[in-house]
Amino acid sequence: MVVEDDAFTRSTIVSSLQLEGIDVVIETGSASQAIRAGQISKPNIAILDLDLGTGPNGIDLALALRRIVPNIGIVMLTTFEDSRLLSPGLPDLPHGSIYLVKREIANLDTLFKAIKKTIMDSGSLPIEIVKKLTKRTFGNLTDSQIETMRLIAKGLSNSEIAKSRGINEKSVEQTISRLAKQLKIESSPEINQRVQISRLYFRLTGANSAYDEN
Repeated sequence: MVVEDDAFTRSTIVSSLQLEGIDVVIETGSASQAIRAGQISKPNIAILDLDLGTGPNGIDLALALRRIVPNIGIVMLTTFEDSRLLSPGLPDLPHGSIYLVKREIANLDTLFKAIKKTIMDSGSLPIEIVKKLTKRTFGNLTDSQIETMRLIAKGLSNSEIAKSRGINEKSVEQTISRLAKQLKIESSPEINQRVQISRLYFRLTGANSAYDEN
């Protein structure tokens, strides 16, 4: 099963799998279609994107598929270097899942190795190992800092961030200051910290930023 909301990426992955003799029983960008298909075809492996747009995300789908097919292998193939960049507080991936960042994959051999490994390991790994597989590139950052980073990248002002998170502006300012320090973003008249934080966010999520065009 291949679940990826970008049609070109989905087609590329499917074609590569088929060239390797792997039978793709369903290819879709919809979590609901994937769940229905999983109930019927009971696939051995699911390659999922983390960000599936409005509705369930890739981790939600992975957990649902494991309830349907307890030993299904899960490979999360995503542009997000840290799953919390999509949304703080996401649950861990199911046991034996593998998290791959697209831009870190030199060639498709990495994907095929991950497929083989997750089929062998699904349901058999200890929970402490599973937690390491759920991507946490910025383990030193709190969920609150990650969420602030995301809201800055969306263009929200400090007052808007405070309202969104139910805190005061002073707390937002302190969070941004600590965030910039941990990300090693300098504070000077020549450097706009919010712009630098936004640039980093877009790079780590694999998205294009208007800032990068200037």
